[in-house]
Amino acid sequence: MGRGGPAGAPAITPGADHYGEVQAWNVDTGKKVWTYNYTTSPTWGSMMTTAGGLVFTGGTNDRKIHAFDASNGKLLWEAPTPSGILAPPTTFQVDGKQYVGVVSGWGGDSAGMQSTLNQAFPGKYPPVPEGGSIWVFALE
Repeated sequence: MGRGGPAGAPAITPGADHYGEVQAWNVDTGKKVWTYNYTTSPTWGSMMTTAGGLVFTGGTNDRKIHAFDASNGKLLWEAPTPSGILAPPTTFQVDGKQYVGVVSGWGGDSAGMQSTLNQAFPGKYPPVPEGGSIWVFALE
């Protein structure tokens, strides 16, 4: 999607079918491997990959953490949290079991962007609560 335009309102490229995306690139070849489109949300969150071929990220206005297959970009799993996710996911092991943890809690910048999106798409983006909670998920 193209960006730019008057201050305070996001510029939407006519005919665009999405607002944000996740891309995977092969650093050896410089070629894009896959793209996952977010229809109505930019992406603000950090990403983490695992040795097992998973990519974890949040940062979307649906308040979810998402897990992708690193090889093809297929969305494998997602889980709701009470707020948006900007913090980088982390992984750790306890007694041989692997976990992914992330902080759910938006701050002012993302809340401001959510308000800005409502200028372009009135009423489509409900407020996302700010907050701060830690979410931990076990990997199977």
